[in-house]
Amino acid sequence: MRRLLLAAAALGMVSVWGLTPGLADAGLPGGTFVDVPRNHPAYTAVQSLLSRGILVPTAGGQFMGDQPLLRYDAAVWLYRAIQNLEAKLPGAEVTSRLATTESQVRSLSAEVNRLSAELASLSNRVNALQQSLSAGGEVAQKAQLGVVLGLTGVILGLAALAWLMFF
Repeated sequence: MRRLLLAAAALGMVSVWGLTPGLADAGLPGGTFVDVPRNHPAYTAVQSLLSRGILVPTAGGQFMGDQPLLRYDAAVWLYRAIQNLEAKLPGAEVTSRLATTESQVRSLSAEVNRLSAELASLSNRVNALQQSLSAGGEVAQKAQLGVVLGLTGVILGLAALAWLMFF
């Protein structure tokens, strides 16, 4: 009789525990939170963090999303997230990615230096062209003045010759 009573009590506890979402999985990654409704905007994010073991439900299976975030909790969550990332990225893979990225940065830096030198050269050429154009403008003005003075001289010379011939 006593065994039957204990078996019934155990069966009752297991069924209540198993039928209550979140309680059966409390503290284990991949469970659910009883206080995060499926239609909540953060539901997917919370479930994803829960499945990765970053968030862990309370003993009652709650997330308590309305409560303020304590710095202690944030530190624990960040620690778990970093552990999760480090477990997924082996050191050799990170090292090779870092070496590749460093090589790309050096290549880009060399290209920037080359383009910088080319830009400086182009800037010098534009400045020289502007100076030659401004000097050329002065030459054109001087040439025009020379032509006007020359024509004036010719006209005055012809006028002087006509004066001599007619008077």
